[in-house]
Amino acid sequence: MPEVGPGIEGVKPPYGYKGKKGKAGGIVYEMPAFTAELLTPFPRVGVPVKFDKLLYNGRQNYNPQTGIFTCEIPGVYYFAYHVHCKGANVWVALYKNNEPLMYTYDEYKKGYLDQASGSAVVQLMPGDKVYVQMPSEQAAGLYAGQYVHSSFSGYLLYPM
Repeated sequence: MPEVGPGIEGVKPPYGYKGKKGKAGGIVYEMPAFTAELLTPFPRVGVPVKFDKLLYNGRQNYNPQTGIFTCEIPGVYYFAYHVHCKGANVWVALYKNNEPLMYTYDEYKKGYLDQASGSAVVQLMPGDKVYVQMPSEQAAGLYAGQYVHSSFSGYLLYPM
């Protein structure tokens, strides 16, 4: 069994791994949470961005091979992304089930490295998918480098 990270007391299987006993005596189950960084600059447009270096991936609900977080526990989640812009404008969107929820745009200025971010609180049901995607070739300057980290994170605020 994997090491159990921060959890939710009282969430019952099949949603959780059995973990340590909580302060109130109940079992604490690991909570969905992840942060992933982009390793390769200028990812493809029109498909989910594959933030492929995992810093944390509790419950393994984020897939770095696809760039998609798949909801397992119904609830209210918080998602955030931070992106860098270099060589071209950047336009990214946070998607839920193939529908954009919000957009972030940053205009490139020659000779500068710029950044943009976005975040949202989203209600999810099991099977819902959340990801970041660039919708247009006209603004595909999403950058990553050895010391320049674009990232995508999400975690469960509370189950429903």
